[in-house]
Amino acid sequence: MSMQTHTTPKLTIQQRFLIISFFLILSLGATIIATNATINAVQNVHQHQVMAHKGDVHLIRQWMTIPYVAHVYQVPDTILYSSLKLKNDAITRHSTLQTIALQRKQPPETVISKLQTTILEYRKLHPFKPYPTPSTQRGESITL
Repeated sequence: MSMQTHTTPKLTIQQRFLIISFFLILSLGATIIATNATINAVQNVHQHQVMAHKGDVHLIRQWMTIPYVAHVYQVPDTILYSSLKLKNDAITRHSTLQTIALQRKQPPETVISKLQTTILEYRKLHPFKPYPTPSTQRGESITL
């Protein structure tokens, strides 16, 4: 009875080099794609922040909560709650606009539209003023 040994062929140095090179190129490609996606995401967030500070209310989405909208648009949350005739309690603070709309049996767009109108009306009475940037000459100290 003969016993057969099953041996795997050994890879040559050139084959190993090609395999390692392939995976290196693959990992570099994945890194470039991930970096590009990250840069686009950062630019998108920055653009949304600029638009929100300029008063563009079209960025309000169903996943947002009233405190989040109030923070982004720098509007007192009490005004937003009262515009929707809601109590400012723990449950409502953590409810998304979509959840609020579902509870009212309304489309989310109706709730969002009401908030947009409220924010624009508030902006007419209280124009947004960005925080002033302190200006000092080199070496000066700021005294308050």
